[in-house]
Amino acid sequence: MNKVIAIIGGGSAGMSCALWLKHLGFHPVIIEKSKQLGGLQNINPFHNKWYLGISGKTGKELAQEFRRHMEVELLSTLVNSTLDRIIYEEKFRLFTGEQDITADAIVIATGQRFKRYETIESISGSQQLRSSNHVCFNPGIIPMNYGQTVAIVGGGDNGLGTAIMLAERAKHIHLFVRSQLRGFGMNQQKVLEYIEAGKITLYKHINIHQFNIQEDKIYITFQEKNNAKQELLVDRIFFRMGFLPNIEEILQLFEEGSIGSVELDSRGYIATDRFLRTSIPNVYAAGDVTNPRDPCVATAVAHGAIAARSIEEDLRCDV
Repeated sequence: MNKVIAIIGGGSAGMSCALWLKHLGFHPVIIEKSKQLGGLQNINPFHNKWYLGISGKTGKELAQEFRRHMEVELLSTLVNSTLDRIIYEEKFRLFTGEQDITADAIVIATGQRFKRYETIESISGSQQLRSSNHVCFNPGIIPMNYGQTVAIVGGGDNGLGTAIMLAERAKHIHLFVRSQLRGFGMNQQKVLEYIEAGKITLYKHINIHQFNIQEDKIYITFQEKNNAKQELLVDRIFFRMGFLPNIEEILQLFEEGSIGSVELDSRGYIATDRFLRTSIPNVYAAGDVTNPRDPCVATAVAHGAIAARSIEEDLRCDV
């Protein structure tokens, strides 16, 4: 076929899509803005228990295995490459500043990122947390000493997972959630066991009013439901407030290049049909950028295959 497919993003979905496209007779080109392929798995030091056939490997090691596979397959990859412009002139033209790519289709596989300071900046005293070594937003990093009192903000999978990992190291854990625990059932059960054992204190329907750092301690002023305000003193805070899709740059490039507006779902992720076609012809989306419900390596790899098959089906008539 020799048709070129530009894949924006080199995480699990992008790499899987490139592999499938190659063996379907296309020429895929991955455009990745960071220094190496792998996406969020590059900062994941924890063992991936969920990916069939790869036991005992961390997220980082899994990403390394994927990169090796890309090298063996001699797949075209541009790393450290930022897209400057995308236009459509019978075909898509993508400009990176160093190289121009003409493509028959585009796959958006830019993934997602964990929420950081922007989600708490309206809270009084939050500016003190920007430069504090006692605050952690990255779910792939769990820095702490044994015997500390910690607060975890977030009741999803990452929040509960962090609580479980810290339970044997921390003196006590204060777990703040907006409404109810929302993580995997198994994680919920483990957290409930730690709550019953007195290791974790759960606060639900929380409204945090203020942070105040004094020396090596953090004071948290908060309110549970309609109860009176309370104040807690902790050694560290771990924010596990979920993720956001990496779509801002690509949406802007599409608008500026008069390609069109990509339809989003109610949560701000790229909306697709069940075969991963977006609202723009010959533009597809795969992986976490379009999958807020089940973001993981397994679904991202599957998405890559589905998007590739859709491209093969859609462009076959042009061969």
